[in-house]
Amino acid sequence: MIKKVTVSVPGCVGNMGSGFDCMGLSLKLFNRFTFERSDSFSISVSSERIESNRRNMCFRSFKKTCNILGVNVPAVSIKIDVSIPPGAGLGSSGTAIVAGIVGAFVFSGQRIEPSAVLRIGKDFEGHLDNLAASFLGGLVVVAQHNGEPIWKQFSIPSGTSAVFFVPKEPFPTRKARSVLPEKVYLSDAVFNLSRACFVPVSLREKNKELFSVALCDRLHQPYRKSLYPHFEILYKAAMNAGAAGCCISGAGPSVVAFCFEGTDELIKQWTYTVRKHNLIGSIRIIKPGGKTTWKVC
Repeated sequence: MIKKVTVSVPGCVGNMGSGFDCMGLSLKLFNRFTFERSDSFSISVSSERIESNRRNMCFRSFKKTCNILGVNVPAVSIKIDVSIPPGAGLGSSGTAIVAGIVGAFVFSGQRIEPSAVLRIGKDFEGHLDNLAASFLGGLVVVAQHNGEPIWKQFSIPSGTSAVFFVPKEPFPTRKARSVLPEKVYLSDAVFNLSRACFVPVSLREKNKELFSVALCDRLHQPYRKSLYPHFEILYKAAMNAGAAGCCISGAGPSVVAFCFEGTDELIKQWTYTVRKHNLIGSIRIIKPGGKTTWKVC
């Protein structure tokens, strides 16, 4: 009988500029979830911003997945070690969903199928870009076809760096989605389609000029700029510093800039910009990559 499993899930950059709701990039920054059989349910979380009761997203996805798999929900103690700041647009909620699903599969003794993980996860998240990137790793383009998830992974070339400005205060994803229109102009849809096609190839080739264009977007970032006035300020500073591209990370409020040739000038420019405009937050370098792993005891 399996007594314990530890699941490590990386954060991610969802949306990837023009890849709204269909493209994500994993990060080497992990939340770790330990499930252990116990006489009764308990949960402990290292972050006060995350619920430590049965409303916790990890437990909810664990419970629902057990129900889907047709097994009894075992009494477990769950320990969550949080390294990804919640509400920052770095995929923290997605890590909880993925971990709960993987934990349920392990305790059920059933084989973990990526398509099943994504299919179950979408019921919680509503979209697949962050779940697919965090579970599978790398740059992932994902969609649904006839109700089933389909995806393509791309490796991240060595030397690629991601620099983040992470605001001190989190921002609710639900509110960030509420500003998006239900209908968009056909020209805006075509604009995004034409650019999203170039994201994987320009990243793989480390084509700086093409990548900066590929991340341009008209479906979500123009609307979210009203919520995050720091985005345009940091975007201009990043591009002036020679960044390969810059976009809102996930639904925000974090902003990410990518570099192919070192980060010194970008960090210098962002440090100056943050001080000049009195932006409250931190500048962090987080390496792209990483995928979900689990260890069973």
